[in-house]
Amino acid sequence: MTDTRRRVKVYTLNEDRQWDDRGTGHVSSGYVERLKGMSLLVRAESDGSLLLESKINPNTAYQKQQEDEKFLTDLFAQLTDEATDEEKRQELVNFLKEFCAFSQTLQPQNRDAFFKTLSNMGILPALEVILGMDDTQVRSAATDIFSYLVEYNPSMVREFVMQEAQQNDDVSKKLTEQKITNKDILLINLIIEHMICDTDPELGGAVQLMGLLRTLVDPENMLATANKTEKTEFLGFFYKHCMHVLTAPLLANTTEDKPSKDDFQTAQLLALVLELLTFCVEHHTYHIKNYIINKDILRRVLVLMASKHAFLALCALRFKRKIIGLKDEFYNRYIMKSFLFEPVVKAFLNNGSRYNLMNSAIIEMFEFIRVEDIKSLTAHVIENYWKALEDVDYVQTFKGLKLRFEQQRERQDNPKLDSMRSILRNHRYRRDARTLEDEEEMWFNTDEDDMEDGEAVVSPSDKTKNDDDIMDPISKFMERKKLKESEEKEVLLKTNLSGRQSPSFKLSLSSGTKTSLTSQSPATNLPGSPGSPGSPGSPGSPGSVPKSTSQTAAITTKGGLVGLVDYPDDDEDDDEDEDKEDTLPLSKKAKFES
Repeated sequence: MTDTRRRVKVYTLNEDRQWDDRGTGHVSSGYVERLKGMSLLVRAESDGSLLLESKINPNTAYQKQQEDEKFLTDLFAQLTDEATDEEKRQELVNFLKEFCAFSQTLQPQNRDAFFKTLSNMGILPALEVILGMDDTQVRSAATDIFSYLVEYNPSMVREFVMQEAQQNDDVSKKLTEQKITNKDILLINLIIEHMICDTDPELGGAVQLMGLLRTLVDPENMLATANKTEKTEFLGFFYKHCMHVLTAPLLANTTEDKPSKDDFQTAQLLALVLELLTFCVEHHTYHIKNYIINKDILRRVLVLMASKHAFLALCALRFKRKIIGLKDEFYNRYIMKSFLFEPVVKAFLNNGSRYNLMNSAIIEMFEFIRVEDIKSLTAHVIENYWKALEDVDYVQTFKGLKLRFEQQRERQDNPKLDSMRSILRNHRYRRDARTLEDEEEMWFNTDEDDMEDGEAVVSPSDKTKNDDDIMDPISKFMERKKLKESEEKEVLLKTNLSGRQSPSFKLSLSSGTKTSLTSQSPATNLPGSPGSPGSPGSPGSPGSVPKSTSQTAAITTKGGLVGLVDYPDDDEDDDEDEDKEDTLPLSKKAKFES
């Protein structure tokens, strides 16, 4: 016999349509010779006696939906009947809880059919009645059943509570006359109230309920159809009918500059509320934004920064950090208008130089503002709190904020300069490498005869810059070299060894740079010509200048300045050869070259 034993509770329906508890046992299945087929067997866990023996066939009650509906209808009727004995109700609700737990072992399609049947038979209205009862054990079991429903299909629960709200709106006048508010009859508000009123010192039930609420308000598991969007409808319902119930303990405890009640259990509860509100800030859009700004929620939350419980103060700070992380100017203007950095700065200063989580979290928030360059918040912090923060030098966050602020002011005072910086920045970092190569080729291929005397050659890309910005440094450079160039030109003309008139050229000198000559004359490579060994301007000649390790700046002209070119350093062997040539007299060098 195959034994698939599971622990179950057995009930039988008596003649009075009441359920009798037969006891707890283990269920198994196997072939029973007497019944001539596979059967369900339940043996008592206490003495092993047989509690149930039933042949499995298509006509048994637990296989037929119509029989299931009759069974569930009777079950829910007894659960919600005020005349039902409390002990009996506890047994029934525990049976329903185990029934739902057992469904987790079913195949997906069978589990779907199971929960659809429960929904059609009215399990949610029954749970609403049970959750409103005073018996804590009954409420606890009802909460577990509710969690199975939410985890299985949150949309089913959302649809029920929205329909319930619509029905309540239809009878709102009667409710007003009876002084009954909507929160008293909405299932989701009952869940919120049980979370707030949890008497467990560890708030185990409140934590469970907060998780269920987060699942219900999570847009990620909301459906969108062609006709309607569940997110829009449900969030509109939640912020209209339920959010005020969730925030009630927060608002009640933050009427002053510090929490009215600051005991451990209250702090734990407010931390749970803040966790759910932070989730809403992250996943909801205009709904939570309108609620926070209209109800001044952030200012109330920051009152909790003064709590003696560090975990609650950190929850309040995390809530604000999540808002700042959105970089939404509506939030930013709200923060600046209400001076909502003041509680944070006070908490930072009260924390002193202690290196702890509070210190790190506050610095990280200001560092985010600096790195992301949130201009409005940067200006607000520096203008209002710089004196309190300027002495903090163990991190560079606040000095960096001050620098950002000063740069921002500089750009505002001189917008033309900011525009020029942007142009230069784009010119420097965003040009294509192929464009640079093409411009260099154009520079080298430029015919000197096409240029006027004294005209400076500028790359095409540089022509896009301001002419004054480019020419002023060159003009100043040439003015500083003017006297030296005239003197060197006279020396070069006098020391021309060939006896011929040398081509027109100029020699540029600058401190710390190696100088060379270039010329477009055909006689460039002949002895005695400029640029050849032994000629004026060559290494070792009177007009030459010692080499240095930096790059060469050479100026080539025809009747004037033609261009500036950077040449790389020569090899070390060339340096050694030049050093040797420097030791020879000019006449010997000429003979040696010839």
